Amino acid sequence: MSLYLKKHKILKAIRDYFEKTEAIEVLTDILRPFPNLDSNVYPVEVEYFNEREESKVGYLHTSPELEMKKILSKEKKDIYQITKVFRNFEGSKKHKIEFTMLEWYRIGYSLDDLMEDTKNIFIETAISIYRKTTFEYLGKTFDVSNWDKITVDEAFYKFAGVYSDDYENLLKVAEEKINYVGKDLDYETVFHLVYSHLVEPNLGKEKPTFIYNYPPEFSALAKVINGKGQRFEAYIDGIELVNGYFEENNPKEIEKRFLEDIKKKEKQTGKRFPLDMEFLESLKNLPECSGASLGVDRLFMLLLNKDNINYV
Repeated sequence: MSLYLKKHKILKAIRDYFEKTEAIEVLTDILRPFPNLDSNVYPVEVEYFNEREESKVGYLHTSPELEMKKILSKEKKDIYQITKVFRNFEGSKKHKIEFTMLEWYRIGYSLDDLMEDTKNIFIETAISIYRKTTFEYLGKTFDVSNWDKITVDEAFYKFAGVYSDDYENLLKVAEEKINYVGKDLDYETVFHLVYSHLVEPNLGKEKPTFIYNYPPEFSALAKVINGKGQRFEAYIDGIELVNGYFEENNPKEIEKRFLEDIKKKEKQTGKRFPLDMEFLESLKNLPECSGASLGVDRLFMLLLNKDNINYV
């Protein structure tokens, strides 16, 4: 079976699953007048010209989230989309500036419900290629019908010997185990340093794994309940494949987070990105829901047993 036929079968399995679960496929614009505002994700800016030959600045979406939530606010039905997205400053064996994303939203789903939904997508796509829930990746066998769950705190303590909110000891771990020298790291930076070097590479090494309950600083647009961001990430063999959220639908809270991100990006890049007020207005009608994004190219990598995203 050729590479292209396998990719076709995987994409068809995704669409068949959402059709079976009565979700609607939607399409939204890739070029937008406003950027997605998400910590540590930077948009690709483009110049274009309107019908009057006036120069305009647009942004290639880093995810279809904002436009999909506008649709969700009106339709109040489960929706999904498979689309190209673009993120600046990306590039490695697991990253591309342009890549394919599956994003979906379920009304009334808890975070646990969404994890089960995510697991089902992996099951359906594996079966579409191998007629079973197991596959080989770089010499290991993974069964996508059987997942572990671990909290962020548990993972930090297990793999780094420190709790995720213990700033002073995170600094010590960065110095002693990652050989970082210096005291100028803020909490978010040192968290990511320890996470990326000591925690993330160990996630999903033996079994597919969900990691959940993030510190509020890393909640993105997820609700924060009892001091924990209600979101998860899904890993197989140290590769992050899915980000899932119990979605925050309070416009004031989202505006506050967006403004914080605008300030952060302005400090880092010298650019002040605009705010999509239409999106904030639409949140007034956003139902309780959960949503997730899956990196389709990374899914191809795993199911097709490739060690480089550029090979798929």
